[in-house]
Amino acid sequence: MSSQIVKCQNCGIEGQVGDTCFKCDTKLHRSFTRPLCVIDVAHGGEDREDAIRKVIKGIEFSLNNNHKGLKVIHGHGSKSGSGIIKDHVVRLLRREAKRLSARLVKDKGNPGAHILYFD
Repeated sequence: MSSQIVKCQNCGIEGQVGDTCFKCDTKLHRSFTRPLCVIDVAHGGEDREDAIRKVIKGIEFSLNNNHKGLKVIHGHGSKSGSGIIKDHVVRLLRREAKRLSARLVKDKGNPGAHILYFD
């Protein structure tokens, strides 16, 4: 992911995320002001690869549009207990959470969803 230009929350000077403002010495960071972005990757006939692509695009979209996180509805598996999409999606979300220093949690209201929080 390329560097992003942000404004200092104290003085408004522009700089790159992770740098220190040259005017007031504040650490520059992204501000996630929009609500959760929600995507469903399991109920439109998606296969494993489609679901993975949707999650990657969802993460990029959410970050680029300053959403505080991404809720991924992945389903809980079939009646036979097979959760192929869920297993792959959760594995990807765990890797992305680590890479982005984000936080991944199960959605308390939906056992077939996880939320990746960026802030």
